[in-house]
Amino acid sequence: MELRSLGKYRLVSELPGAGESCRVYLVRHEDEPNEERPTYVAKLFQPPRSSVGADAARRQAAFEHEVKMLQSINHPCSPTVHAAGDQDGIPYVVMDRVDGVQLSTLLGHDEARPRQLTKEVAVYIMGQLADALRHLHGMEFMGDDGPTPLALVHRNLNPTNVMVSRNGDAVLIGFGRSRSAWLPEENDERDAGDLAYMAPERIGGTADQSTDLFAMAVMLWEMLRGERCLAGESDEQTRENITRFDISQASRRVSGLSPKLSEIVRKNLDRDPGRRYSGAYQMLQRLAQSPEAQFAEQSRAALGEAVASMLQRIEAAAG
Repeated sequence: MELRSLGKYRLVSELPGAGESCRVYLVRHEDEPNEERPTYVAKLFQPPRSSVGADAARRQAAFEHEVKMLQSINHPCSPTVHAAGDQDGIPYVVMDRVDGVQLSTLLGHDEARPRQLTKEVAVYIMGQLADALRHLHGMEFMGDDGPTPLALVHRNLNPTNVMVSRNGDAVLIGFGRSRSAWLPEENDERDAGDLAYMAPERIGGTADQSTDLFAMAVMLWEMLRGERCLAGESDEQTRENITRFDISQASRRVSGLSPKLSEIVRKNLDRDPGRRYSGAYQMLQRLAQSPEAQFAEQSRAALGEAVASMLQRIEAAAG
């Protein structure tokens, strides 16, 4: 029997790109007028039939962990959860829909024609994401001995997991690959995440908060340069790019940046994690101190206009 509703939320249409273990739908609350575009999305856990045994358990544990994380996060750059539960044996979570596009779409990655953003807009987006990451990395839970660090690592920071809205807001999504003290070790997937945004130490190693900072710096580099940083034509080529990338080389630098912004890119793309910033808060501080941050309001408006223009092109092409 086909699922049509989740409590008071009615499924309207399926959205693409959810991954092999989940499906995502636009959903409408029963109190919303039918003529208005739905303001919510629902993510449903529906793994492939081939998923059995330990693989099935790992996939379900990852989804349950994602829902628990989303319910616990309290930050404007993270989706707000409105409902979660189980409908006819299918676990789900209902969240706000971001009226916008993925950052990857804005950067032209979907068309394999990368384009850059202005320095001011890039700093504005990165400031929102750095503040979200500061919150995530600092989260705690009540353990047996009192407040305990959650040790959350997103592990999949990349432009497809950043939504940018018509209002100029950046929202971090994609917590299905995250790791924290709440995820059982036996259900963890060490190599989870987009290879093209992995720090060198993640190749054969584990993720930590420093590798999240590296991924953030890769995104910033791509926004500023209008090129892909580490992505190759194959996974093998991408791994080779990761092992060879050296931000100290002149060909890797971004020209025309203020000293503060140049420092942010250089330090967090360093191959040695010990030379990166000590945490997302330090990155946020440096972003706020950069001259480009003085144009935040103008950058917010410019970002909103760019998103609206992109949505118009997408809708025209679809119609």
